[in-house]
Amino acid sequence: MSKRAQRRNKAKTKKPAAPPDWRSEASGPLFHYTSGAGLIGIIQDQVLWATHASFLNDTAELKILSTLLAPQIADEFREIVPKLDALDVFKPEMLRRHGEGIYDTEAGNLCHAVMRAIENVSPMYVVSFCMHDAGSEESKHGLLSQWRGYGFGGFAIEFDPEELDRLCIEERTKCSLQMVATRKVAYHDHAARAQLDRFHGIGRSTLGSTVREVAPEIAERAEIKEILGDKRLDNFIRPFLETVPFLKTPRFEAEREYRLVAAPTRLRKAVDDKRQTVKVYFREGPSGTIVPYVKLFETLGEKLPIRKIIVGPHRDQENQLRAVELLLEQNKMDIEVVTSDTTLRV
Repeated sequence: MSKRAQRRNKAKTKKPAAPPDWRSEASGPLFHYTSGAGLIGIIQDQVLWATHASFLNDTAELKILSTLLAPQIADEFREIVPKLDALDVFKPEMLRRHGEGIYDTEAGNLCHAVMRAIENVSPMYVVSFCMHDAGSEESKHGLLSQWRGYGFGGFAIEFDPEELDRLCIEERTKCSLQMVATRKVAYHDHAARAQLDRFHGIGRSTLGSTVREVAPEIAERAEIKEILGDKRLDNFIRPFLETVPFLKTPRFEAEREYRLVAAPTRLRKAVDDKRQTVKVYFREGPSGTIVPYVKLFETLGEKLPIRKIIVGPHRDQENQLRAVELLLEQNKMDIEVVTSDTTLRV
Protein backbone atom coordinates (compact mmCIF):
# COMPACT_ATOMS: atom_id res chain seq x y z
CA MET A 1 0.00 0.00 0.00
CA SER A 2 1.38 3.44 -0.97
CA LYS A 3 2.04 6.15 1.61
CA ARG A 4 -0.78 8.17 0.07
CA ALA A 5 -3.28 5.33 0.56
CA GLN A 6 -2.04 4.76 4.12
CA ARG A 7 -2.59 8.41 5.00
CA ARG A 8 -6.06 8.37 3.44
CA ASN A 9 -7.08 5.25 5.38
CA LYS A 10 -5.67 6.66 8.61
CA ALA A 11 -7.62 9.88 8.14
CA LYS A 12 -10.88 8.05 7.55
CA THR A 13 -10.59 6.25 10.91
CA LYS A 14 -10.81 9.54 12.81
CA LYS A 15 -13.78 11.13 11.06
CA PRO A 16 -15.36 13.65 13.46
CA ALA A 17 -19.06 13.87 14.17
CA ALA A 18 -20.77 16.36 11.88
CA PRO A 19 -22.18 19.51 13.50
CA PRO A 20 -25.99 19.65 13.41
CA ASP A 21 -25.95 22.37 10.72
CA TRP A 22 -23.48 20.63 8.43
CA ARG A 23 -24.61 20.50 4.81
CA SER A 24 -22.85 18.68 2.01
CA GLU A 25 -23.77 17.36 -1.41
CA ALA A 26 -22.41 14.37 -3.32
CA SER A 27 -20.13 15.17 -6.23
CA GLY A 28 -17.73 13.55 -8.64
CA PRO A 29 -13.98 14.24 -8.59
CA LEU A 30 -13.25 17.87 -7.69
CA PHE A 31 -10.60 19.96 -9.46
CA HIS A 32 -9.30 23.31 -8.22
CA TYR A 33 -7.58 25.35 -10.95
CA THR A 34 -4.85 27.71 -9.85
CA SER A 35 -1.67 29.49 -10.88
CA GLY A 36 1.88 28.49 -10.04
CA ALA A 37 1.88 30.80 -7.02
CA GLY A 38 -1.44 29.32 -5.90
CA LEU A 39 -0.13 25.77 -6.16
CA ILE A 40 3.03 26.62 -4.20
CA GLY A 41 0.95 28.17 -1.43
CA ILE A 42 -1.42 25.21 -1.23
CA ILE A 43 1.39 22.66 -1.04
CA GLN A 44 3.66 24.58 1.32
CA ASP A 45 0.98 25.88 3.71
CA GLN A 46 -1.62 23.09 3.34
CA VAL A 47 -4.48 25.61 3.26
CA LEU A 48 -7.12 26.69 0.76
CA TRP A 49 -7.71 30.37 0.14
CA ALA A 50 -11.41 31.25 0.24
CA THR A 51 -12.24 34.56 -1.43
CA HIS A 52 -14.87 36.97 -0.09
CA ALA A 53 -18.02 36.30 -2.15
CA SER A 54 -18.45 39.97 -3.09
CA PHE A 55 -15.09 39.90 -4.87
CA LEU A 56 -15.78 36.95 -7.21
CA ASN A 57 -15.84 37.31 -11.00
CA ASP A 58 -19.62 37.03 -11.47
CA THR A 59 -20.98 40.31 -10.15
CA ALA A 60 -24.63 39.23 -10.59
CA GLU A 61 -24.66 35.98 -8.62
CA LEU A 62 -25.22 37.42 -5.14
CA LYS A 63 -28.36 39.20 -6.39
CA ILE A 64 -30.15 36.15 -7.83
CA LEU A 65 -31.91 35.16 -4.60
CA SER A 66 -32.99 38.74 -3.90
CA THR A 67 -34.50 38.97 -7.38
CA LEU A 68 -36.50 35.80 -6.72
CA LEU A 69 -37.57 36.79 -3.24
CA ALA A 70 -38.58 40.41 -3.75
CA PRO A 71 -41.98 39.65 -5.41
CA GLN A 72 -42.77 37.08 -2.71
CA ILE A 73 -41.96 39.55 0.05
CA ALA A 74 -43.95 42.32 -1.66
CA ASP A 75 -46.98 40.02 -1.76
CA GLU A 76 -46.64 39.42 1.98
CA PHE A 77 -46.58 43.16 2.56
CA ARG A 78 -49.69 43.60 0.38
CA GLU A 79 -51.52 41.03 2.46
CA ILE A 80 -50.49 42.19 5.93
CA VAL A 81 -50.13 45.98 5.78
CA PRO A 82 -53.84 46.67 5.02
CA LYS A 83 -54.79 44.51 8.01
CA LEU A 84 -52.47 46.52 10.27
CA ASP A 85 -53.69 49.72 8.68
CA ALA A 86 -57.30 48.79 9.52
CA LEU A 87 -56.24 48.46 13.16
CA ASP A 88 -54.65 51.93 13.11
CA VAL A 89 -51.10 50.61 13.42
CA PHE A 90 -49.92 52.94 10.64
CA LYS A 91 -50.70 56.57 9.97
CA PRO A 92 -53.71 56.80 7.63
CA GLU A 93 -51.91 58.85 4.99
CA MET A 94 -48.95 56.45 4.58
CA LEU A 95 -50.38 54.29 1.80
CA ARG A 96 -52.02 57.22 0.08
CA ARG A 97 -48.71 59.10 0.01
CA HIS A 98 -46.53 56.24 -1.27
CA GLY A 99 -48.99 54.12 -3.23
CA GLU A 100 -48.73 50.43 -4.08
CA GLY A 101 -45.12 50.86 -5.22
CA ILE A 102 -44.00 51.01 -1.61
CA TYR A 103 -44.42 47.24 -1.30
CA ASP A 104 -41.93 46.50 -4.10
CA THR A 105 -39.52 49.15 -2.86
CA GLU A 106 -39.54 47.87 0.71
CA ALA A 107 -39.20 44.26 -0.46
CA GLY A 108 -35.99 45.18 -2.27
CA ASN A 109 -34.79 47.16 0.73
CA LEU A 110 -35.38 44.16 2.97
CA CYS A 111 -33.25 41.87 0.80
CA HIS A 112 -30.45 44.44 0.83
CA ALA A 113 -30.76 44.75 4.61
CA VAL A 114 -30.39 40.99 5.10
CA MET A 115 -27.29 40.91 2.91
CA ARG A 116 -25.80 43.81 4.89
CA ALA A 117 -26.55 41.98 8.13
CA ILE A 118 -24.76 38.89 6.82
CA GLU A 119 -21.75 41.01 5.87
CA ASN A 120 -21.68 42.56 9.36
CA VAL A 121 -21.95 39.25 11.21
CA SER A 122 -20.65 36.41 9.03
CA PRO A 123 -19.58 37.29 5.47
CA MET A 124 -19.31 34.45 2.95
CA TYR A 125 -15.98 33.19 1.58
CA VAL A 126 -15.77 30.80 -1.36
CA VAL A 127 -13.40 28.15 -2.72
CA SER A 128 -14.33 27.01 -6.23
CA PHE A 129 -13.88 23.60 -7.82
CA CYS A 130 -14.88 22.10 -11.16
CA MET A 131 -16.62 18.72 -11.23
CA HIS A 132 -15.20 16.40 -13.90
CA ASP A 133 -16.67 12.92 -14.34
CA ALA A 134 -14.31 10.12 -13.34
CA GLY A 135 -12.47 8.82 -16.38
CA SER A 136 -13.52 11.74 -18.59
CA GLU A 137 -11.09 13.66 -20.78
CA GLU A 138 -11.48 16.65 -18.47
CA SER A 139 -10.50 14.58 -15.44
CA LYS A 140 -7.35 13.47 -17.29
CA HIS A 141 -6.34 16.69 -19.01
CA GLY A 142 -8.35 19.55 -17.49
CA LEU A 143 -10.94 21.93 -18.91
CA LEU A 144 -9.94 24.16 -21.83
CA SER A 145 -11.90 27.19 -20.59
CA GLN A 146 -10.04 26.99 -17.28
CA TRP A 147 -6.64 26.72 -18.92
CA ARG A 148 -7.47 29.83 -20.95
CA GLY A 149 -7.87 31.69 -17.67
CA TYR A 150 -4.17 31.13 -16.95
CA GLY A 151 -2.35 32.72 -19.88
CA PHE A 152 1.06 31.63 -18.64
CA GLY A 153 0.03 28.13 -17.68
CA GLY A 154 -1.96 26.85 -14.75
CA PHE A 155 -2.40 23.72 -12.64
CA ALA A 156 -5.42 21.61 -11.74
CA ILE A 157 -5.45 19.99 -8.30
CA GLU A 158 -7.80 17.03 -7.81
CA PHE A 159 -9.24 16.69 -4.30
CA ASP A 160 -10.90 13.77 -2.54
CA PRO A 161 -14.44 15.10 -1.87
CA GLU A 162 -15.12 12.89 1.17
CA GLU A 163 -11.87 13.83 2.85
CA LEU A 164 -12.48 17.48 2.03
CA ASP A 165 -15.84 17.23 3.81
CA ARG A 166 -14.12 15.68 6.82
CA LEU A 167 -11.75 18.63 7.05
CA CYS A 168 -14.69 21.03 6.75
CA ILE A 169 -16.42 19.36 9.70
CA GLU A 170 -13.25 19.63 11.79
CA GLU A 171 -12.88 23.27 10.79
CA ARG A 172 -16.49 24.02 11.76
CA THR A 173 -15.95 22.41 15.16
CA LYS A 174 -12.70 24.19 15.93
CA CYS A 175 -13.11 27.62 14.32
CA SER A 176 -15.75 30.32 14.71
CA LEU A 177 -17.82 29.70 11.58
CA GLN A 178 -21.54 30.39 11.35
CA MET A 179 -21.71 27.98 8.43
CA VAL A 180 -19.53 25.78 6.28
CA ALA A 181 -21.01 23.82 3.38
CA THR A 182 -19.98 22.07 0.18
CA ARG A 183 -22.56 21.99 -2.60
CA LYS A 184 -23.05 22.08 -6.36
CA VAL A 185 -23.77 25.42 -7.99
CA ALA A 186 -27.21 25.71 -9.62
CA TYR A 187 -27.31 27.39 -13.03
CA HIS A 188 -31.00 26.73 -13.79
CA ASP A 189 -34.26 26.37 -11.84
CA HIS A 190 -33.04 28.82 -9.24
CA ALA A 191 -36.42 29.06 -7.54
CA ALA A 192 -36.57 25.30 -6.98
CA ARG A 193 -32.99 25.19 -5.71
CA ALA A 194 -33.63 28.12 -3.36
CA GLN A 195 -36.72 26.42 -1.91
CA LEU A 196 -38.53 29.72 -1.60
CA ASP A 197 -41.01 28.27 0.91
CA ARG A 198 -38.20 28.47 3.47
CA PHE A 199 -38.46 32.25 3.24
CA HIS A 200 -42.20 32.43 3.72
CA GLY A 201 -42.94 34.86 6.54
CA ILE A 202 -39.86 37.03 6.15
CA GLY A 203 -42.04 40.05 5.30
CA ARG A 204 -44.28 39.39 8.29
CA SER A 205 -41.30 39.06 10.63
CA THR A 206 -39.88 42.35 9.34
CA LEU A 207 -43.12 44.18 10.00
CA GLY A 208 -43.26 42.56 13.42
CA SER A 209 -39.76 43.79 14.27
CA THR A 210 -40.67 47.29 13.14
CA VAL A 211 -43.90 47.48 15.14
CA ARG A 212 -42.26 46.03 18.27
CA GLU A 213 -39.46 48.59 18.04
CA VAL A 214 -41.54 51.67 17.18
CA ALA A 215 -44.74 50.95 19.12
CA PRO A 216 -44.15 48.15 21.66
CA GLU A 217 -47.46 48.75 23.42
CA ILE A 218 -49.37 48.28 20.16
CA ALA A 219 -47.37 45.14 19.36
CA GLU A 220 -48.64 43.56 22.57
CA ARG A 221 -52.27 43.73 21.52
CA ALA A 222 -53.68 40.25 20.91
CA GLU A 223 -55.08 41.02 17.46
CA ILE A 224 -51.73 42.53 16.37
CA LYS A 225 -49.78 39.54 17.68
CA GLU A 226 -52.03 37.23 15.69
CA ILE A 227 -51.28 39.09 12.47
CA LEU A 228 -47.53 39.50 13.03
CA GLY A 229 -46.72 36.10 14.53
CA ASP A 230 -43.59 35.50 16.57
CA LYS A 231 -40.99 34.66 13.92
CA ARG A 232 -37.87 36.83 14.01
CA LEU A 233 -35.88 38.09 11.05
CA ASP A 234 -32.83 36.23 12.38
CA ASN A 235 -34.59 32.96 11.51
CA PHE A 236 -34.04 33.70 7.83
CA ILE A 237 -30.31 34.43 7.92
CA ARG A 238 -29.26 30.79 7.61
CA PRO A 239 -31.47 30.09 4.55
CA PHE A 240 -29.82 33.11 2.91
CA LEU A 241 -26.34 31.79 3.76
CA GLU A 242 -27.20 28.34 2.44
CA THR A 243 -28.64 29.66 -0.82
CA VAL A 244 -27.02 32.89 -2.02
CA PRO A 245 -23.50 31.58 -2.85
CA PHE A 246 -24.79 28.51 -4.70
CA LEU A 247 -26.78 30.26 -7.46
CA LYS A 248 -25.11 31.39 -10.70
CA THR A 249 -26.21 32.46 -14.16
CA PRO A 250 -26.23 29.86 -16.99
CA ARG A 251 -23.29 31.66 -18.66
CA PHE A 252 -20.93 29.79 -16.33
CA GLU A 253 -22.52 26.36 -16.67
CA ALA A 254 -19.60 24.75 -18.55
CA GLU A 255 -17.50 24.99 -15.38
CA ARG A 256 -19.82 22.64 -13.46
CA GLU A 257 -18.75 24.44 -10.33
CA TYR A 258 -18.79 22.94 -6.86
CA ARG A 259 -18.21 25.30 -3.95
CA LEU A 260 -16.87 25.20 -0.46
CA VAL A 261 -18.46 28.14 1.37
CA ALA A 262 -17.44 29.28 4.83
CA ALA A 263 -19.04 32.09 6.84
CA PRO A 264 -16.61 33.08 9.62
CA THR A 265 -17.85 35.16 12.53
CA ARG A 266 -16.44 38.66 12.41
CA LEU A 267 -14.17 39.40 15.38
CA ARG A 268 -16.30 42.07 17.03
CA LYS A 269 -19.33 39.76 17.00
CA ALA A 270 -17.56 36.69 18.40
CA VAL A 271 -17.57 37.63 22.10
CA ASP A 272 -19.49 34.55 23.31
CA ASP A 273 -17.92 32.07 20.89
CA LYS A 274 -15.16 29.97 22.47
CA ARG A 275 -13.95 28.66 19.12
CA GLN A 276 -10.90 30.15 17.44
CA THR A 277 -11.45 33.32 15.40
CA VAL A 278 -10.84 32.98 11.67
CA LYS A 279 -8.28 35.56 10.56
CA VAL A 280 -9.00 37.61 7.44
CA TYR A 281 -6.08 38.18 5.05
CA PHE A 282 -5.76 40.53 2.08
CA ARG A 283 -4.19 40.13 -1.36
CA GLU A 284 -3.87 42.31 -4.40
CA GLY A 285 -6.44 41.61 -7.11
CA PRO A 286 -6.83 42.83 -10.69
CA SER A 287 -6.00 46.49 -11.36
CA GLY A 288 -4.51 46.97 -7.91
CA THR A 289 -7.69 46.15 -5.98
CA ILE A 290 -7.63 44.77 -2.43
CA VAL A 291 -9.32 41.37 -2.03
CA PRO A 292 -10.17 39.85 1.40
CA TYR A 293 -9.76 36.10 1.89
CA VAL A 294 -9.44 33.50 4.63
CA LYS A 295 -7.16 30.48 4.89
CA LEU A 296 -9.20 27.35 5.50
CA PHE A 297 -7.71 24.45 7.51
CA GLU A 298 -4.85 26.68 8.67
CA THR A 299 -4.97 25.42 12.25
CA LEU A 300 -5.74 21.72 11.65
CA GLY A 301 -2.16 20.65 10.96
CA GLU A 302 -3.18 18.05 8.36
CA LYS A 303 -2.19 17.36 4.78
CA LEU A 304 -4.82 18.36 2.26
CA PRO A 305 -6.59 15.42 0.55
CA ILE A 306 -4.98 15.89 -2.87
CA ARG A 307 -5.26 12.97 -5.30
CA LYS A 308 -3.49 14.32 -8.38
CA ILE A 309 -2.03 17.42 -9.97
CA ILE A 310 -2.39 18.18 -13.68
CA VAL A 311 0.24 20.45 -15.26
CA GLY A 312 -1.55 22.65 -17.76
CA PRO A 313 -0.37 23.73 -21.23
CA HIS A 314 2.81 25.55 -20.21
CA ARG A 315 5.56 26.64 -22.59
CA ASP A 316 7.91 24.08 -21.04
CA GLN A 317 5.52 21.51 -19.64
CA GLU A 318 8.06 18.81 -18.78
CA ASN A 319 10.13 21.24 -16.74
CA GLN A 320 6.99 22.30 -14.87
CA LEU A 321 6.17 18.66 -14.15
CA ARG A 322 9.63 18.16 -12.65
CA ALA A 323 9.27 21.37 -10.63
CA VAL A 324 5.96 20.16 -9.15
CA GLU A 325 7.50 16.79 -8.30
CA LEU A 326 10.33 18.56 -6.46
CA LEU A 327 7.82 20.77 -4.64
CA LEU A 328 5.90 17.71 -3.48
CA GLU A 329 9.05 15.84 -2.49
CA GLN A 330 10.25 18.77 -0.39
CA ASN A 331 6.90 18.87 1.39
CA LYS A 332 6.79 15.05 1.87
CA MET A 333 3.72 14.47 -0.27
CA ASP A 334 3.30 11.37 -2.42
CA ILE A 335 0.94 12.60 -5.15
CA GLU A 336 0.55 11.70 -8.81
CA VAL A 337 1.56 14.46 -11.26
CA VAL A 338 0.56 14.32 -14.93
CA THR A 339 0.65 16.66 -17.91
CA SER A 340 -2.37 17.83 -19.87
CA ASP A 341 -2.44 17.07 -23.60
CA THR A 342 -4.51 20.22 -24.22
CA THR A 343 -2.97 22.14 -27.11
CA LEU A 344 -3.11 25.83 -26.31
CA ARG A 345 -0.57 28.46 -27.34
CA VAL A 346 0.68 30.22 -24.20
